[in-house]
Amino acid sequence: MTDERKEFLKQHYLDGGFFNKKLGRFEYDPKFFSFDKYELEIDFEESMEQVELYSPNRQRAEIVKCANSFFYFCHKYVKILHPMRGLIPFVLFNYQRTVIKNYEKNRFNIISKFRQGGITTVSLLWGLWKCMFQNDQQIMLLSKTDREATDIGLIVDRACENLPSWLRPIKDAKWNDHLKMFTDTGSALKFYSPEAARGKSVTFLILDEAAFIVDMDKHWKAMWPILSTGGSCAVISTVNGTGNWYEETYHKAQEKGNRFNVIDLDYWEHPDYTEEWAEEQKSQLGERGFAQEVLREFLGSGETYFSRNIIVNLSEETKHNIPSRKLFPKWANTIGRVSQIESEHSEKGALWIWKEPREGREYIIGADAAEGQGENNDNSCFQVIDVNSLEQVAEFYSNTIVPHEFAQVLNQVGVFYNNALLVVENMGPGGAVISNLQHTLFYENLYYDSTGKAINPKPGIKMGMTNRPLYLETLQNRLINKTVRINSLRFVLELETFQYNKVRKRAEAQKGKHDDAILALCLALYTRDTLNRDIPLGSDGPKENLTMLNAQVYEEIKRELLEGKEDDLLAHANSIDYLAKDDEYNNEFLSKYRKKDKLLREFGW
Repeated sequence: MTDERKEFLKQHYLDGGFFNKKLGRFEYDPKFFSFDKYELEIDFEESMEQVELYSPNRQRAEIVKCANSFFYFCHKYVKILHPMRGLIPFVLFNYQRTVIKNYEKNRFNIISKFRQGGITTVSLLWGLWKCMFQNDQQIMLLSKTDREATDIGLIVDRACENLPSWLRPIKDAKWNDHLKMFTDTGSALKFYSPEAARGKSVTFLILDEAAFIVDMDKHWKAMWPILSTGGSCAVISTVNGTGNWYEETYHKAQEKGNRFNVIDLDYWEHPDYTEEWAEEQKSQLGERGFAQEVLREFLGSGETYFSRNIIVNLSEETKHNIPSRKLFPKWANTIGRVSQIESEHSEKGALWIWKEPREGREYIIGADAAEGQGENNDNSCFQVIDVNSLEQVAEFYSNTIVPHEFAQVLNQVGVFYNNALLVVENMGPGGAVISNLQHTLFYENLYYDSTGKAINPKPGIKMGMTNRPLYLETLQNRLINKTVRINSLRFVLELETFQYNKVRKRAEAQKGKHDDAILALCLALYTRDTLNRDIPLGSDGPKENLTMLNAQVYEEIKRELLEGKEDDLLAHANSIDYLAKDDEYNNEFLSKYRKKDKLLREFGW
């Protein structure tokens, strides 16, 4: 290889490449690059003039390779415009390859990316490749405005212009800024704003910077009927705060609450983006801008009540922390900004269990009740914590369950967790829940709040302006000192939008968001730390009074809670990761089945 050719490669290929003197060839750092079998055949010394003069047989062979490998097509033939180096071959980074492989495996993908990661480019070029080598493809890219959409379309024009003449697609007479028709395959690339795209057919939809598109929830509802018949979609965006369609869809996808596959991309996966680059970005964007556009953090309009470091760490710890069991799908949440894709794929259960009860252990359940009106209304939530380990072992979260049914679930779960102490907020719907627990279900271990009066204490706990800060302080201290173990992603998502409201002078959920999981855990932790052990028990009542309940609902709760216990235990026993977390706990628990527990037998279980 001549020195002139080496210099050309250094100037025209992206960073991460180097010339191997021993082997006499240009190579790439495997940390950032990898190649398929077709790419390994590429001759770096070959010029585009030589490629243009391929024989007809060689041309046919190259077309077959391109049709078989998108990566080969890009690596050898596609040119993109680099701001510093001009036109360069498009050699994909490993993270860009990961995106394409996810597109091939999943119909719906949602991407959280760092700025200037080239994801829109690689997605669009994948669309170009499909239009060139597959029949009847209708690829559409939507951006915030019509101008931005057509500007992105220039990537396709540039790529086609720099292909060898024998590979260049045959353009239809309709080829323009908005529509690029491919005569030989009958495929098309379309570039529009969301408003202009209505009614147009599509097989693959690219939503560019979806977090910044106004009324995206409305546009998505209009697009869904077209996609539902077999189309696919890639939602691409940098983060833009909370409360928008992109943020809600992304977080729902993390919970497996819709069809979208989540793809997270971090800046250090790009060879050019070093720590020095990050520091420069931070100085240009500021702390908040850097957190959103580079670190991909969802920030609300104000400062979060809990430290950003705490939230980021908990988010990382819980995002793959799938419960061992999910129960009660009948009370799984309906979703604000409902779309067909979400309603078809709701959560599997309102109750998430990470650890089953252990004999001899003590548990506390903090509960915050709501009316059960669905949609964007408050949730009835309870948190189950282990008094000794301070681990969150179960969580119930539903905006559809009504108070008398919530009381029945609390009763059954309380008994299940060794007759756990129930701490129920006694304002509003909580009063009805407590009344059911006390007078109909005769739950034996209700928390009583004396509020300074040793005589005639009241069941439940009050949450007002004076004691609410105390409850929150308990949780905050535990999170700062890492003395409570959080397992729930639902809980972490509430932390992200929990802020101090300067007008109301209190910490609360951002408008349109919720804090039910936070407050329920606050009640459990506060009670655990300040507990007066001389708590009066609820009065005993005859079992005949249970006929006052809806017997069918009551039996459904009991049956689902206990169903499939042995199977779940076997599943845990086969999980190396699960056993590694707490060998002592599992060895003890696996030898003792809860169905033999004396307390449960007394309740007829």
